[in-house]
Amino acid sequence: MQVYKKVCGLSFAMLLLIGICFMVPLLIIFTNSLMSEQEIARHYHTALSVFDIADGIERRFITFRLIPRSITFSQYQAVLINQPLFLMLMLNSIRITVPVVIGNTFISLLASYGFTIWKWRYKEVLFFIYIVVMLMPLQGVLVPNFIVADWLGISQSHWAIIWPGVFAPFGTFLLRQGMKSIPDECFEAARIDGAGELRLFMFIIAPQMKAGIAALTMLVFVDYWNVVEQAVIFIRDSNMEPLSVFLSRMASGRIGLIFSASVVYMIFPVLGLLYGQDYLEKGIELSGIK
Repeated sequence: MQVYKKVCGLSFAMLLLIGICFMVPLLIIFTNSLMSEQEIARHYHTALSVFDIADGIERRFITFRLIPRSITFSQYQAVLINQPLFLMLMLNSIRITVPVVIGNTFISLLASYGFTIWKWRYKEVLFFIYIVVMLMPLQGVLVPNFIVADWLGISQSHWAIIWPGVFAPFGTFLLRQGMKSIPDECFEAARIDGAGELRLFMFIIAPQMKAGIAALTMLVFVDYWNVVEQAVIFIRDSNMEPLSVFLSRMASGRIGLIFSASVVYMIFPVLGLLYGQDYLEKGIELSGIK
């Protein structure tokens, strides 16, 4: 028993240490966003040359500071008020993410219902194709997506990112795994009571899949809120690009803005994950994904 307690205590300490390592960068971003531009300029410097690295003096260019000398919200004012482009590009991210989340959740729920409840030939073969497509790396499907988007005439718009996201196979796989855990007796009892496919779907399947739907919603939201590769390939107009692409260029002028912009950018995903953490864990647990 004592050995078991020691192992549990050691495991907890290791997990706590790992958690702190993951939290430190986020904490630095948040606290540095409350620093003034002048204080950040003293600790962070980007004018680093090859000769500086060769002389071994690059250590003086970046000195992380956790606690600001004086707290100010000037960085947030510079991002949210003085830079209207930031809010416009955030709106672009919302325009891409929200349709993908709604569309992918709806399509995945319908497709998983068909793969789980209905009995038809070649169902497993088609689902195997879903799995193969899901396991393919993003770089492997960008070219076919670009060709199809060019055929449809949407290659230079947000729809070139939205439509592949709506029909992404991961949601179908996730919800089908969770739907398979529902006992068949529920469907048989509903059909005996005279429930059709629509009532079976709306009042039997959907209520029991709340955790899986919530987990899928959060995973898809985080994935497409941080979209980069698709936006770089399909979006050529800088005014149409999402905020995730703009953040990579933001520090070239004023490095102080990158901290406040990152904090604002992280608000929606972090709040969503904190609020729906229990749903996320339960949804992944029901799906059987390890």
